[in-house]
Amino acid sequence: MADTQEGRRGFGTRRLVEAAILAALLLLPLGSGRLFSDFYIALCLRIMIFGVLMLGFDLLAGYCGLVSFGHAMFFGTGAYVAAVTWKYFSDSMWIGMLLGLGLNAVIGYVLGLLVVRTRTVYFIFLTFAFSQFFFVTANSWRLIGGTDGLTGIPAPTLLPGISLGERIPFYYFTVALLVAAYLVARRIVNSHFGRLLRGIHQNEERVKFLGYNSPLMIRRVFLISGLFGSVSGTLMACFQPFVPPDYYHLSMSGEFVMMGLLGGMGTLVGPLAGTAIVIFLGDFLSSWLKEAWMLCLGAMYVICILFSPEGLTKIVSNLSATGLLARLFGRKGPQGQGS
Repeated sequence: MADTQEGRRGFGTRRLVEAAILAALLLLPLGSGRLFSDFYIALCLRIMIFGVLMLGFDLLAGYCGLVSFGHAMFFGTGAYVAAVTWKYFSDSMWIGMLLGLGLNAVIGYVLGLLVVRTRTVYFIFLTFAFSQFFFVTANSWRLIGGTDGLTGIPAPTLLPGISLGERIPFYYFTVALLVAAYLVARRIVNSHFGRLLRGIHQNEERVKFLGYNSPLMIRRVFLISGLFGSVSGTLMACFQPFVPPDYYHLSMSGEFVMMGLLGGMGTLVGPLAGTAIVIFLGDFLSSWLKEAWMLCLGAMYVICILFSPEGLTKIVSNLSATGLLARLFGRKGPQGQGS
């Protein structure tokens, strides 16, 4: 009974935090130009755009236990397909996004048949190799700009008369997609499929013994994870009307892994927090420390891996479990003793 009550309290707390974050995101543009500059709107947009990808990344790496070092290929493909569509064929956001999803679905399905044969570090190397293939192709293919990237991308339209080139409509559209991505990811995690993914992470042989086709489950989550990355790439092509081949680069995939590990994978919330930390600190440290900012961010990453391999969200969870946070806020701890 006590465990049930604790679970209900945890669920209620999570819902309260989710509602508070959503309210803050919805109200943030109201303070732009009054309380702070538009720079913070752009910063929040970048966090939300990469947050969509990180939700899908967490399904694969956090819940299934397979860390991909090639998710930049889904991100870059989504960005390139959307940009080419808007520049040469149609300015509709939906057409660009759907074409990107379609191509990434094919890529995810085909590559899933290959990467499912490997595990652990071999899975990492294989996804990295495929991502490098896309990087080399984008650098050498003049049709999409080659090493110069694709420029002159027009602002897409959401509906007739609603251009996403305007910051406020694009901001709320991004919020809507992030919320939708989170709800879809949460639905997957709480489903029977999500429980199978956790089972594969813990003991794949036992899952096979129970009669489930674990390679098929891995192919599915690899494909789903890639689709999240495709949506994120489409949003980035709209946010920044320039698509460089660096979207396929190793450093991009490495940044995704850093965001996930820093925040804490297998939680959905952790990778979102890690995304906010990496992007926020990256912008502010680079303005203060110039070229040395990556050294500070790298040191923070190393410290987190050494002392909290499960991420910063695990630290917060442990503090809450020991009652330290409750005491800091003047509430009773688990032993019923006040501060």
